[in-house]
Amino acid sequence: MREMARGIDTKPYLEWLDGVESVAVSPNTPHGIVAITIAELFNRRGDSFGLAMLEVHLRVSDTPGKRTVLLPDVALYRVEILRALDPVDRLLPNVPPEIIVEVRSPNDRPGFREEKIRRYLAWGCPLVFDVDPPSRTIVVHTKDRARMLVAGDRFSDPAAAWLEFDVREVFERLDLLGF
Repeated sequence: MREMARGIDTKPYLEWLDGVESVAVSPNTPHGIVAITIAELFNRRGDSFGLAMLEVHLRVSDTPGKRTVLLPDVALYRVEILRALDPVDRLLPNVPPEIIVEVRSPNDRPGFREEKIRRYLAWGCPLVFDVDPPSRTIVVHTKDRARMLVAGDRFSDPAAAWLEFDVREVFERLDLLGF
């Protein structure tokens, strides 16, 4: 695990997919605004049991030579799940969160985000959001399907019965700033 500390605790932040290291994409202003807004929304709706975290590395696989450690924009965990982990594993969780969010950036690598989403779902994360600030859309992925939501839609899903929100809420601050 020692080689992992370089890109987890210091910039540039790194990710590893099947043992291959890559630099995590740098967020731009709209990306950061949307990530913070979603984390705040999750914390408001789930504050009695959960915690949304920004840019926490997740240890998806420890397979020798194929280690996969990914860095989503937002991850929501139930507090009881994190507290049940060894203290070391809380710093680099090795269990899937309840929701993962990937916010698109202009410098996303082709195919990498899609592979991350596929891995998150295969790992057991029930909901993965693929958020696109310019188009004001959220693609909600579950193991069985993907559906696109636009600004006039309302999110709800049995996988997170506690969470409902209007999609426009995610993008309101972008509109306020003229993005």
